[in-house]
Amino acid sequence: MDIEFNNAGDLDTSGTGWFIGFSEWAKTRLQSVPDLRYMPQEHRSHALCVKWMRHPTHDPRGAAKPPSKGRSISILVSESGAFRLEFSEHRDFPPEQTVRHTLRRHGDFVAWGENLYHRWFADEKCTILTLRWTPE
Repeated sequence: MDIEFNNAGDLDTSGTGWFIGFSEWAKTRLQSVPDLRYMPQEHRSHALCVKWMRHPTHDPRGAAKPPSKGRSISILVSESGAFRLEFSEHRDFPPEQTVRHTLRRHGDFVAWGENLYHRWFADEKCTILTLRWTPE
């Protein structure tokens, strides 16, 4: 599955801060992780969506979502909180084929590619910024 978990503050951006886009600093540099945050400058993207959401503890809105289109990234922007995400290629999320990760530290993020079902759980009150775009 095309998924990357990391922290924006821990990435080596050569002091630029840019971690999504066409700059070389947005490349993952790890063989085991797809370049979901990088897109060559000559490519275009469309259908940009940005969501800012304050989640109360145990927010009930996190039921399974339809398969992803394009690329998405969710970032924990609050100073505290816990936001758990689960990803699967199957709508019923079989345990052995489900990837789980919790954003706990300010700047933690998860980026994912197309055709993945996802669901989330606000284990603690938090604010999440999510961007979704479709690369061409």
